[in-house]
Amino acid sequence: MSALEPRHRQGDTIDKVDQVSSLVLLAFALVGAAGAIAAHALLG
Repeated sequence: MSALEPRHRQGDTIDKVDQVSSLVLLAFALVGAAGAIAAHALLG
């Protein structure tokens, strides 16, 4: 898709397709932190 297309300029591709939602990123961060703490507790 070209950046010159009308729907790209409306922001549809950025808001709905290209970016991952903030809630998903927050969930990844929480899971990663929990995994690091668990690994540290088990190994350290």
